Amino acid sequence: MIRRQVGDEFWLIAQHDHAQISGQLAELIGNDQFASPSSAAAILGITLHDCGWPLHDDQPTLNSQHLPIDVFESTREIGLRVWDASAEKAAELDDYAGLLVSLHGLGLSAFATEHSSVSSSNWNLDDPRARFEVNRFQHKMIELQESLRQRLGMKTDRPLKNGLATDARDPQEQRLIFDFRWLGAMDKLSLAICCAHPPFNMLEPLLPRIAEPATAIRITRDKNDLQLHPWPFAKSEIEIQVPYRRVSAKPFENGAEFRLVYSVAPIERFTARVRPRNI
Repeated sequence: MIRRQVGDEFWLIAQHDHAQISGQLAELIGNDQFASPSSAAAILGITLHDCGWPLHDDQPTLNSQHLPIDVFESTREIGLRVWDASAEKAAELDDYAGLLVSLHGLGLSAFATEHSSVSSSNWNLDDPRARFEVNRFQHKMIELQESLRQRLGMKTDRPLKNGLATDARDPQEQRLIFDFRWLGAMDKLSLAICCAHPPFNMLEPLLPRIAEPATAIRITRDKNDLQLHPWPFAKSEIEIQVPYRRVSAKPFENGAEFRLVYSVAPIERFTARVRPRNI
């Protein structure tokens, strides 16, 4: 869940809705400078990258300050549970989409255990139980990825880093890296749209085309609108409708009170625009 503060209200955006926005954006990628994701399955993976989050967001929780928990405050228990579910659900629908989503979860598990200026809930692995749970999740993702690679006819005997063969010249591997970079970029762009303050000012490392050198896209913000340079989309401007529920920006007595307020709040939408930045 994304907790966006607007005045004296929290606008709460479900993670799966944020991922759906990522997919909408992915469908529009492509121009003279940037190639589109390689297939419908790649776009499906981008769209489903947080499809396990309803396990939490349908019954959302509070943080230690009794505020609706934000995605960047996610506990180990929440993160591992929803990333596992996301990968499993995506893999049930499509092997390639499932591989992309599993890679995303594996990468997030590494990100969550490292120091970061974005996340406020880095997971301390000094606790043996925490270390065991993270290792178990990562091993499960590696096993799932090996199974999906076999079904896709991809090699499983090469060195991988976080699930990717970054130095491989194999076209299938290069395609996977290309699509996975777009998943990460559209994830970040959608978060920048949904969050009160964009957590990222760059989309990187991107590959303009398969096997080409990496590049980056800069993000700037003007109110609800984002400006990008260089521009990766086919359309000259994009308008996004973001669904949310509003609640008072205050601590709640307990989770039951918050969930009741959240469940009766109607789903509303705000409009955000993404357009090229003129340099």
